[in-house]
Amino acid sequence: MNLASLNRSKAALIHLGISAAIGAAVITLMLFVWYPRPYFTAMGGETLMLLLVGVDVVIGPLITLVVFDPAKKNLRFDLAVIALLQVAALAYGCQVMFNSRPVYNIFVVDRFEVVAANRIDEVSLATVTQGEFASLPLTGPKIVAARQPDDPKRRTDILFQSMNGGHDLADLPELYVPYSEARADAAKTARPLQELIRRQPGDAATIRALASSAGRTEETVGYLPMKARNRDMTVLLDRKSGDVIGILPVYPW
Repeated sequence: MNLASLNRSKAALIHLGISAAIGAAVITLMLFVWYPRPYFTAMGGETLMLLLVGVDVVIGPLITLVVFDPAKKNLRFDLAVIALLQVAALAYGCQVMFNSRPVYNIFVVDRFEVVAANRIDEVSLATVTQGEFASLPLTGPKIVAARQPDDPKRRTDILFQSMNGGHDLADLPELYVPYSEARADAAKTARPLQELIRRQPGDAATIRALASSAGRTEETVGYLPMKARNRDMTVLLDRKSGDVIGILPVYPW
């Protein structure tokens, strides 16, 4: 490209177009792979996305608008520095988003907890050498369950550890089991859907719509709270089988 043929506005617009295309690709990856809905909202994906757009789509072209001058001898060097800084910021932002992505939605005792990759206890993960929990999912969170350890001392250690801000059951892959092994417990623990409707009457239509779209009546559907980093939500379950029907952006408490 002949830089001498461009003015500030054209150069900034070209830079904006390139940045927007790259930003759109990253946002698509984030929305459809790492943070599928409703986890995008539950885990605070909006904040991460705004940071990405602000740094990589807006600031870079603005700097180009300020520094671009076809008469400058070092213009190519200046633009190369801007591009390198922008790439570095994008790489860092992608790393943060990847490390913060939700990897598991875990049934624990009487609730679900969404756990991010950077919350998983690495020591516990290292003990899982085989099976589906030996590595973290790359394409969105999996619904699983966590069991209390058989060793009473281990249970006590985890309790005190969590009370002091350390890792809890949901952070320890060594204690994970497939959700199919805990569905019966989830079904027994699930609360009546009518209770959720009484708690959140403003969301009654949304709640009933999901149950209806799944071919269930209100009496056959229960719910459990889902704790997440940014916003707690609600998991709807079949009260007989324990199968997960869906997740609603409804406050469960």
